[in-house]
Amino acid sequence: LLARSAPRPRLPAMAMRGLTIFISDIRNCQTKEAEQKRIDKEMANIRQKFSKPQDLNGYQRKKYVWKILYMFMLGYDVDFGHMESVGLISSDKYSEKMVGYMACSLLLREGDELLRLIINSIKNDLNSQHKEHKDNFMCLAMGSICTVGGREFAETLGGDVQRILLHSMTKVLVRKKAALTLLRLYRKNQECCNPAEIADRVLALLDETNLGLLTSVVSLILGFLAYDTEGWELTPQRAVALLTRVIINKEYSNDYLYYGIPSPWLQIRLLRLLTFFPPLDPSRDRVLRDRLTTVLQRVIATTEVTKNVNKNNATHAVLFEAIHVIIHQGRSTELLPQAVALLGRFISIRESNIRYLGLETMARLSQHPDCAEDIKRHQPTILFSLKDPDVSIRRRALDLVYTMCDRRNCEATIDELLKYLAAADRSLREELVLKIAILAERFAADYKWYVHVVLQLIKVAGDQVGEEIWYRVVQIITNEESLQQYAAQTVFQALLEDARPPDNLLRICAYLLGEFSHLVVDVRGMSSQAQFDQLYRHFKGAEPTTRALILSAFVKLAHIDEALEEQVRRVLRANLRHMDQEVQQRAVEYLALSGASMEELKAAVLEMMPAFPERESAVLKRIKAR
Repeated sequence: LLARSAPRPRLPAMAMRGLTIFISDIRNCQTKEAEQKRIDKEMANIRQKFSKPQDLNGYQRKKYVWKILYMFMLGYDVDFGHMESVGLISSDKYSEKMVGYMACSLLLREGDELLRLIINSIKNDLNSQHKEHKDNFMCLAMGSICTVGGREFAETLGGDVQRILLHSMTKVLVRKKAALTLLRLYRKNQECCNPAEIADRVLALLDETNLGLLTSVVSLILGFLAYDTEGWELTPQRAVALLTRVIINKEYSNDYLYYGIPSPWLQIRLLRLLTFFPPLDPSRDRVLRDRLTTVLQRVIATTEVTKNVNKNNATHAVLFEAIHVIIHQGRSTELLPQAVALLGRFISIRESNIRYLGLETMARLSQHPDCAEDIKRHQPTILFSLKDPDVSIRRRALDLVYTMCDRRNCEATIDELLKYLAAADRSLREELVLKIAILAERFAADYKWYVHVVLQLIKVAGDQVGEEIWYRVVQIITNEESLQQYAAQTVFQALLEDARPPDNLLRICAYLLGEFSHLVVDVRGMSSQAQFDQLYRHFKGAEPTTRALILSAFVKLAHIDEALEEQVRRVLRANLRHMDQEVQQRAVEYLALSGASMEELKAAVLEMMPAFPERESAVLKRIKAR
């Protein structure tokens, strides 16, 4: 609160003098302590007054409850006055009833036991026959239901709210509130009404002319459809008819123009309704489809980027919902290219929000077979978005690049992503690594290229490459006999070129050289001794898990080249008391296998690994989980 000194204002004849003076006193407090003291004094006074309820009239109760609400909204704890608020709801005076409903809505929460005390009063107000304030009482009651109503409210009051909504004599203001109140109750308890039974009568309300009422009714229909579409089969026809009235025929009052756009919230909800139903059949629903196409074309044609942020937000919200409808409706040679062209403009403008939405929507469109080629024309702009300062835009651009990739452009796309990976920030690297690995595996025409890509990935990203990626590489190489010699040569060369290779690269090298070293021992510079030397060069600096794998590789190298046996024994003896249990255990067991009586068992243990069973890629599983 801003402390300020001000003279007490002159009060209108009908103002609550005590309430106005109290608020003025609070505002004039110079310190928090003074404010607390004034609050404590007022609370004590109100407690004393409420202790003798028989001495209070309706005006006084109303005044004291207003004071309690003011203190509550200032952040002070209020633990009394609830019963007085409940009592005010039963009053026949509108001003007192309004205070009671407001107090209950603010002081109580859904599930409070005291709410049971007002259910009967709310029911009476919903069925009020008051000559002057009948509609006002209904609106107050429904406003309170929407704030604190729960499952018990839905069971008791759902029928009354439904009756108000569908009654032919209900006024527009009351009907709007009834639609939103029934939506609240239905979400709390789906048994409060049967949407299929009232579908025709609710859809008939879409013939109304008041756009505020139509917005409320469409929100109710969306709530029903989120649970079940049975009985609502006529909804697409009604929605398209209403869209035609608003967008094409311009049947609306200026009160519902938002920066020149007729009720954008209604348009968005109507377009969303269409996505709950199967696409329109071109032969059976030809007329309806043509009308929908006209509406969508008008939305696309009239959308443009302006300097007014609010207008941009409204027009683009309608546009992106229209594009979702286009995607949902399926093949449409006229609309899809127009939508892609418009999105192509959006992803190249400066406004971050529009670029984000453009990339997100284009990612959905890229999954449509008819749009793939049109979207690829914008690939340079999309790749440039990977360098955007906004991380959310970079993520959407990465998603789009991922969905755009196919067999024809995979090599160029992955080359670009590998270049970007070198400069990408850490928040995006993990996801980028996963997607590069998946694309390389999915579209690899030659597994040699796949091995090359993954090694590049490990060199650039290092230990940010997850275990599942190098596991997958090992599985593929083990299962592809023609790939094994090339892979062993390639990883050995990578080991030679890197003075401090990442642990993931060391693990792949250890596994592949251990399994397939016999295939490359005759290659110049790749003798068993050379392989041993390169692995041993990095042995002491490796993590314990990597050391354990390298020990296995040493033993397998010595198994095919007896000249290495003594060197390997020395390494094993040096690790008999290693701190890591896995390294120590392998050293002990491998040393035991070197005995003369263990030759047969040793041959079985060090035999080449069999092919892995075919299974879904662990990398793909991980990105699906994300």
